[in-house]
Amino acid sequence: MTAPSVFADLEPLLPRVAKPVQYVGGELNAQPKPWEPAAVRWALMYPDAYEVGLPNQGVMILYELLNERPDALAERCYAVWPDLEALMREHGVPAFTVDSHRPLGAFDLIGVSFSTELGYTNLLTALDLAGIPLHAADRGVDHPVVVAGGHAAFNPEPIADFVDVAAIGDGEEVVGEITDVVKAWKAEGRPGGRRELLLRLAAVDGCYVPSFYA
Repeated sequence: MTAPSVFADLEPLLPRVAKPVQYVGGELNAQPKPWEPAAVRWALMYPDAYEVGLPNQGVMILYELLNERPDALAERCYAVWPDLEALMREHGVPAFTVDSHRPLGAFDLIGVSFSTELGYTNLLTALDLAGIPLHAADRGVDHPVVVAGGHAAFNPEPIADFVDVAAIGDGEEVVGEITDVVKAWKAEGRPGGRRELLLRLAAVDGCYVPSFYA
């Protein structure tokens, strides 16, 4: 599976928005990796503006850890301001990562780091822009697995209908285990579909899968 960049469609919109540089990427120490060799692909989202999310060390630690693995890649994603959101909807540009401008829907996992509850609705906007069903129950085998973490996800019940997995505690350890589970499931031909993958993730220490509980 390939995931072509959406930058050709995004670039003409940038002169029409405030602070367009926040959507361009290419920062010092950014780590864009080739798409095809990676067995597992993460979009790491900080659900707030670029200038708020870029200094977040938690996301950057996960970004480094995942990209150090030869079998994985990670790209970063942030919330867009309303001016660009309106233009993206008008021109059919999906939510994208800043590293390679790939659409969020092409990734295996979307890891969302919630520092505050204010990010909850920004996640929903990003999912809507990406064409990913808002409710976890409506997602199929080809949709990314939405993994929530961070301080505002220690009690994940307010967003339980919208995330597939909540990673409780520090993400530095569990992110590797999640990657291993997804890699094995894909290598086996994705047996049992999305439900089987979620069952396997539910067996990982620190992972809570809300759909399996009332």
